[in-house]
Amino acid sequence: MTVHLYRPFSLDHFFKYIPKTVKKIAVLDRTKEIGSLGEPLYLDVKTAFYGKENAPVIVGGRYGLGSKDVVPSHIASVFDNLNAATPKDGFTISIVDDVTNNHLQLE
Repeated sequence: MTVHLYRPFSLDHFFKYIPKTVKKIAVLDRTKEIGSLGEPLYLDVKTAFYGKENAPVIVGGRYGLGSKDVVPSHIASVFDNLNAATPKDGFTISIVDDVTNNHLQLE
């Protein structure tokens, strides 16, 4: 799903396009909110599912930091992460984060 208008965050429109059978969701934000529990869109998606029965596993990541291009192999690493038994949360793609090592490895 591509978000074209972020705020106000419409739960009606959001849930219209999310199948009830979804098991895992990766939310990608193009921002880094230092000191917060997560990035804005990620937190809104997590909140949207709060208290819902059979809520999916939701992980968040950052992309395009430092104006780095995102290529298909980076997106593939997000799907590989989702396929893991316990997907990594708070990850970064398109850069090698050698400070926190929170980047996803490219296969």
